[in-house]
This record gives sequence, structure tokens and C-alpha cells, in this order.
Amino acid sequence: MTELVVSALLFLPLAAGAFWYSFAIIFRRFFTRKSTVLYDLPSVGKPRADSQRIKGTAAVCGGSFSGLWTARILSDHFEDVLIVEPEVWLGTSEGRDTLYDEKGIKLGPTHPRTRVQQYTTAHALQPLSYKALKHLFPNIDEEVKKSDGRLSIADFKVHFSGGQIMQPPEDKRRPEDRLQNFFFSRDAYERLLRRLVMSSSSRIRWLAGTAVSVRTVKNDPMTLSSVVVRLPDNSEQVIEAALVADCSGTSQAGLKWLKRVGAKADETPGKLLSLADLRLSYQTVQQTRTYRFYVPPEARDKLPLPNGYENTAWIYSCMPMFGVSSKSFLADRIEGHRIRLMFGSWGDEPLPDFSDIKEFFGSLSPEESVPDWFMSMLDILLEYEHLAEVSSSKYPVLSCIRYEQAAYLPSNFVAIGDSVMQVNPTFAQGCSKACVGAITLDSILRSRSTKNSTSIPAGFSRRFFKKLVCKTSSAWEGTKPIDYLFHTTIPVKGEKLSDERLKGRMMLTIMLLARTDKSIDSALFNVVNFLAPPTDLIHPITIAKVLLFWARQQFCLA
Repeated sequence: MTELVVSALLFLPLAAGAFWYSFAIIFRRFFTRKSTVLYDLPSVGKPRADSQRIKGTAAVCGGSFSGLWTARILSDHFEDVLIVEPEVWLGTSEGRDTLYDEKGIKLGPTHPRTRVQQYTTAHALQPLSYKALKHLFPNIDEEVKKSDGRLSIADFKVHFSGGQIMQPPEDKRRPEDRLQNFFFSRDAYERLLRRLVMSSSSRIRWLAGTAVSVRTVKNDPMTLSSVVVRLPDNSEQVIEAALVADCSGTSQAGLKWLKRVGAKADETPGKLLSLADLRLSYQTVQQTRTYRFYVPPEARDKLPLPNGYENTAWIYSCMPMFGVSSKSFLADRIEGHRIRLMFGSWGDEPLPDFSDIKEFFGSLSPEESVPDWFMSMLDILLEYEHLAEVSSSKYPVLSCIRYEQAAYLPSNFVAIGDSVMQVNPTFAQGCSKACVGAITLDSILRSRSTKNSTSIPAGFSRRFFKKLVCKTSSAWEGTKPIDYLFHTTIPVKGEKLSDERLKGRMMLTIMLLARTDKSIDSALFNVVNFLAPPTDLIHPITIAKVLLFWARQQFCLA
């Protein structure tokens, strides 16, 4: 009997430990499925049988990242997909051809985008987009190389308060297999994506024009019937549509369309919101200045880059101590043998001209100072400033449209990417957010109530937006508190900067702790990159570490 009691006492802790370990795994899988698209991605790219396709045309209003991702997804489900894009040249071969060959030699003239504010600024393309592209287009690596892009570890060399953070996690069993990514300019990535998408299916068509309004089915305001498109010659064409996808970007045109057609149906029962109350917005008052230095052959081997010129992708990034300092900068290598240097700031602090660049780095705090090799690289680049291009930009108003709470929401309307949420570009989540939105749309189209239907069922849009907000809200809720740490930020109407102070300080503490704690840094990297649920950052062990670190800070021990 005594032996049984002893055995039971020994077994109970083991059983309890096994139970809680299993519970933790199930808990995390639940939130990974709910908050990311990792479980949805394996089904992407599997087309429906012709007899099971949704009848009619899916109208994709906008031909940039979100529009291209959405069109590729919809081509697996609809009979016909039409991309409507205002900029005429994007629909020609010039909008798809590479600007540089694999040796970095320029092949044709650059045609600037007129409707994209950040077209020439640096874009840190997150590895989720690369992962999704590799799933859809197995030859993506070859295509990246043809565009003179780079393939490397997904490390953006982010330096913060004297340490490096946001490093891709290592697999202890296979440390050589670190997360891979692609690196090139927005221009090159957009051309590549357009080329791949437009050649992926004969069902995808392109129309030069601007979607200006939508119409509803007669006596049924909950179903859109068509999109009105203004053509380049100012005439109008009505496109019958089974689904309307707003991919218009920062203009967020879809909300304006719904306001015009939904006035009579825009009632607010219960906790639902009117269309006029859906949009939240705030302004960070940020600006950037970007230099693109051409590196001639004689200078390439002279650059003291840690991995050598040919093996370099992302060079360096520096984030400020949020709310204390306001300057940020980064350097990377892009196609055409160019090294790009971008400066940014919260507030209206002036950014450096050519003559001020070295002074800018000299004015940084000791925690933000760059290594000697970086300054040596800068000396060489400035010798060729006559070959450099420069551009400046201001960040747009940041906004979130709460479609999931809308009283009026037609069943066949969706919005993807910046059309529904625009977060601070500093944190490089915009391109991934478009990818996440498109994959979320695919998952709804493959759901039990839709996968065998040849039409869009009632309630489709609401189901989509409820699922989308679970996948993307971490981008809004994770960056807004950081922006509110800056006194120059203009908050959401009715809010105060102090409303987000606790969350902002929490994020700041996590980032400081990530400099020395690999598990915290891995969690931060994965959450910011849409590769893990945000609950990873509120794990009990994580919270305990953060509180201990905060306590040590109070006594100047950290």
C-alpha cells in the first residue's frame, strides 16, 4: 500500500506537468490558427473544378500588391477575374518587365508610380510574403535572381539601444537552416509579382481605369451588382461583378462607395457602427529621405561590408529609443548595383542633405552609433554622390476601417491591405498584410459554407472581415502604442496620447529585453512578421521576464 502511495505521489506531478504541457501546445495551436495564416497557406493555390467555380466576374479594384495577391487567389475560385488599375503603363509589358538583369545591368527606362507615396522609399519585405510566393510559384528564387534581387537570411540587422534585435530564430537541431527571405526594391518586387500573377492564369484580365462607384442589385442593397469604372478617355464602363474587392490602397475608396449606396440601409442596431464611424485614424507626422548610390565596378570590392559586396543583402538598420529619440536609418543593397540609404524621423526634424550625412551619424547617441566599417562604407559612397538619386516622402495618415462592426456591409464586398488598414510603414508590415488578407480570403472561399457554392452566400463579407481582424489587428495594436510615445503624434479623435502609454512602455521593455534574451527576441520577430500569434508575447514566462527586467531597470540594474 505504501508503495502505491509513493508511486502515486511521484506520478501526479509528472501527470500534471504532461497535462499542462499538452494544454499549452493545444492553446498555442488554437491561437496560431486564429491569428495567423500558417494553417491556411497549404491549401492556397488549389483551383476549383470548372463546374464548381463561382459564376461571374470578381472585380479587383487596384493593381498594386494587395490587388495582385487578391487576383491570384480569386483566380482559383471564380470564372473570371478583372483587375482595374488607374495607371495605364502597369498593364503593359513595362509594368512586368525587369528593370535590371541578373548582372545588375539596366534594361530599360524607369517609369515612376504616380499614386504610391512610398514608391521610392526602402521596403523591408517580410519573409511571410516570400514563403507564400514560394508555395505558389516554386521558381520564385530564379525569378528573384533574374531581377537582380538578393536571397539571404531574413535578418534586417535591426539595432536598438546598443543591441541587435528582431533576429530570425535558429533551429537548434539545424542551425544552418535559418529563415530565408528575398531582398530588393518595391519597384522590382511589384514588377515581379505582377509578372508572376498575370502569367499564372488566363482567367485574370487587366483593365486600365479607375473604379469610381458601385451599384447594388435592385431592391437588394446587401448585394453589389456592378462596379462603375472611369476609363482613361473619361468615358465610363459598368462591370457586372459577383464580388468586389477594394484594393485601392491608401485612398480606401471602398468606404466611399458604400456610403453612396448604403445610406438607407446604414442603420446601427445593437453595437454595430454606421459607415461614418468605421474609420479610426491618427497621424505620426513622419518623413523620410532616401539616397540610392550607384556603386561603380571599381568601388565594389573596396566597400568594407562584413560579408563582402556580392554576398550582401540587408546592411544595417537602427531604430530610435521610442519617445526619447526620433531618428531612424537603414542601409541595404538593391538591384542595379545600388546601395540605398534611408533616413527617417518622427516629427518635423530636418533630415540630412548630402553635405549633412556624415554629421547626422556623428550626432547619434553612443547607443545608436554605427561601427567603423559603416562610416568607411559611407566615405566611399559619398565619393560617387554625383551618381546618386535622392527622394523624400511624408508618411500618410494611418487608419483602420472596422468593417467587421459595420451595420451596412454588402455580402459580396471585401477590402484587402491598406484599403482596410494602414499601419506605420516604419515597421515594414504593409506588404505582408496584403498577403495575409488575400490568404484569409482564400480560407473563407474554401470554408464549408462556400467551397461548394457557385455564388457568394449571404453574410460572406462579415465572416471575412471578422476573420481578417483576428489575423491583422496585432499590426494596428502593436504599432499604435509605440507611435503614441512621441509627443508629435496626432492621436485618434477622442483619444489622448497617454491612453496607450502602458502598452507603449510594455512594447519598449520587450524590445529592450530582446537585446539579450533570445527567446523573447524570437517571439518578437515571429509576431511582428505574422509568423506567430500575439499571445506569444503575453506568455506567463514572457510576462515574468518583462516584469523582472522592468524592476531591474527601476534600480538601474538593467
